[in-house]
Amino acid sequence: MGITERRQTEIENIKKKIIDAANEILISEGYENLSIRKIAEKIEYSPGIIYHYFKDKAEIIKCIVDIGYKNILKKIGTVPVDKENTDKTLILVLRAYIDFFLDNPGQFRAILMNDINEVQDKVNILEKGIAKKRKSMEKLCELISLCIEKGKFREMDVELTAQIIWTSTHGLISRLIIEKDIPEEQKSRLIDHHFEILINGLVKY
Repeated sequence: MGITERRQTEIENIKKKIIDAANEILISEGYENLSIRKIAEKIEYSPGIIYHYFKDKAEIIKCIVDIGYKNILKKIGTVPVDKENTDKTLILVLRAYIDFFLDNPGQFRAILMNDINEVQDKVNILEKGIAKKRKSMEKLCELISLCIEKGKFREMDVELTAQIIWTSTHGLISRLIIEKDIPEEQKSRLIDHHFEILINGLVKY
């Protein structure tokens, strides 16, 4: 490895250390209590070093959201598309999404249950045309379109349907995270019934 490559690796390692520390503070103390000073104290760097790599805490938050978004896409991307049972594929994708956040409740609370201005352009999903901006919404729309083509679902506005499915699923996740003492059996019943209601509202009779 040459000098340039070593330097680049060093830069990436420092940036990761900063992002990881910020993520820990974000989850444990909330966005309002996140600061460059606290990040610096946690990793025993000077604030000046952090400012050398990031303009401000907003830029750090955006990096955290980007990483989380990539992990979500990776998670749902592992679900194979069964073109003969597209409705089942849709459920599996949404289950993977639910599982991801139930495994990472702190990040869901910190970012998606708070109104953080700096990341709204990365997490908002209700505007018209959002499927062209969000890979996750694009994938959901593709699955709904496949369900319609295969005669599983009736004709409908695909993007609006994706937005409602997404928001209702977010609502379920938020309650499962807030009410953290719910037994696993009850969680499973709630998730199963969530999908039963969603799919019954979309099927073509």
